[in-house]
Amino acid sequence: MKQQLAALLLGMAAWGVTHAADTPVYDRIAFTVSAEKEVPNDVLTAVLYAEQQGQDTAAMADSVNQAIAWAMGVAKQETAVEARTLDYTTNPMYTDSRITGWQVRQSIQLKSKDSKVLSGLLGKLQEKLRIEGINYSVSPEVQGGTEEELINTALANFKKRAEQIKTSMGRAEYRVARLDVQAANDFQPPMMRMAVMDAAPMAAPAPPSLESGKQKLKVNVQAEIELSIN
Repeated sequence: MKQQLAALLLGMAAWGVTHAADTPVYDRIAFTVSAEKEVPNDVLTAVLYAEQQGQDTAAMADSVNQAIAWAMGVAKQETAVEARTLDYTTNPMYTDSRITGWQVRQSIQLKSKDSKVLSGLLGKLQEKLRIEGINYSVSPEVQGGTEEELINTALANFKKRAEQIKTSMGRAEYRVARLDVQAANDFQPPMMRMAVMDAAPMAAPAPPSLESGKQKLKVNVQAEIELSIN
């Protein structure tokens, strides 16, 4: 019985050695490739506000409300512009740690893909509102379509790099151990702040000149491959 068990164990050990010899051994190599493309900013976002300062909060609130209602009415006449109201605040004003007055303020946001229409609208609204800032960005539709294109390009770059490494190292094959595809496009251009005027706007100034410019969209592929040794 002991002789049979010993023979069985010896046979299993021999099989294990043979199986291990037949199993390829791999070296792991990590690298990163990317693809990028410059696209035009096709969405313009502007923030405007109405503000009053003084003692009579009820009168100031009424003035701000009227200015915002007027601005929204004008903005909604432009079908190419998306308009919505933002925050409404009433804050105390201090002098030597004492409340000496109040500030009432409300903002609106305008979005459009038509820079000419938005520029003309901003010129009209500056009759009663002030421009806080203007932001340029890429629309979700353009970003999504461009990222799909960049993912295909980045993966093609990965395959090319992996083959290059395999050939340069004189290996017969490689296999993918890890592959992370990431779009590195969370950056939002800062809003261009407009100069703050002390006096309330009296008449509509000339419309601002809007040049949207471009930005780069990028996709990164972080990869690890294993190269066969035998």
